Amino acid sequence: MVNAAARLRQVFEEPADQPALTPVTLAKGPGIPLLCFPPTMAPSGPHYYARFAPVFAGERDVTVLPNPGFGAGELLPATRDAVVRHQAEAVRRAAGDRPFVLAGYSSGGWMVNAVAALLERQGHAPVAAVLVDTYTATNSFEDRLYAALQARGTTTEAFAMMNGAQLTGQGGYLRVFSDWEPEPVEIPTLYVHATFPPGESQAMETEDDWQPDWPFPHEDAYVPGDHFTIMEDRSDSTALAVRAWLEEGPDANSR
Repeated sequence: MVNAAARLRQVFEEPADQPALTPVTLAKGPGIPLLCFPPTMAPSGPHYYARFAPVFAGERDVTVLPNPGFGAGELLPATRDAVVRHQAEAVRRAAGDRPFVLAGYSSGGWMVNAVAALLERQGHAPVAAVLVDTYTATNSFEDRLYAALQARGTTTEAFAMMNGAQLTGQGGYLRVFSDWEPEPVEIPTLYVHATFPPGESQAMETEDDWQPDWPFPHEDAYVPGDHFTIMEDRSDSTALAVRAWLEEGPDANSR
């Protein structure tokens, strides 16, 4: 029903058809900025980075670039190409002449990969990409994640954010990303893994291959928490892992 309702919403074919959305800066500092995409699943928005960003305060900007279509009056993308080009332009506006790093949590990593690949082809590549538990995914992981999402929907504040724009926005993005596959990019990439299965409060042995992975060259970081808590009450560990990797690699190489 949600997917059918999404098809009734107005869409944009060209980036200019959907006015630019206001970036949300959650931390400020002089270092290479971290430009972040939230998940394309409802409720999508900057709140995913609210506990992650403070670790970088005084060091670098952490700016969230909202995905169009999740707010009242916003257009949904007609195609994946339309939204990737739209978000690539948002990145270039936010970065200006500065080097920058792209980061994406969960399905926000799909946008990071697609935008980074486009910007590479255009000669404006980021210095690095960070993927936080972005799934591509194994069936068992999808099953676990779906069950955990169902449980959270009845017990957390996220349910209160599920308005019509959010729900149909999710339907619209599922449609345009339905045949998406990750692309190889030349830039250094960090993949941050949750070490607890979705919905679990501790690491545990499982019979299924629940943990997603990234199919192209990357470095790994493993942080405590499940797919959700690594950006909630355990977000400090996630941010510290990202910070350490940036300081040892992309930051050092850009000096």
